[in-house]
Amino acid sequence: MTTQFKMIFTTCKNEAEARTLAKALVSQKLAACVNVLPNMTSIYMWEGDIAEEVEVKLLIKTKSEKMNEVFETIKSLHSYDVPEIQVVDVATGNLAYFHWMDEVLN
Repeated sequence: MTTQFKMIFTTCKNEAEARTLAKALVSQKLAACVNVLPNMTSIYMWEGDIAEEVEVKLLIKTKSEKMNEVFETIKSLHSYDVPEIQVVDVATGNLAYFHWMDEVLN
């Protein structure tokens, strides 16, 4: 495949926010699929203190050329001051799945 695919990770404060963000990304054809993984515990430093929160993780499947639009959509809909946005290059996988993603995102 010549198209480069990406997996983008973010966390949300609750399932309602996660579902809103996931549906926006899919409906705007910025993501072929978004997995919503609820009830994840995050422990992190924030403003000098250790914070512990239950969050929802999103696994966003997209193409390279849509990545910046995904970033902007996350930032515009997210309640966090500094939302997590991490990107993993997808090196290989099921070609039939990649063809499906290509069809959905075009």
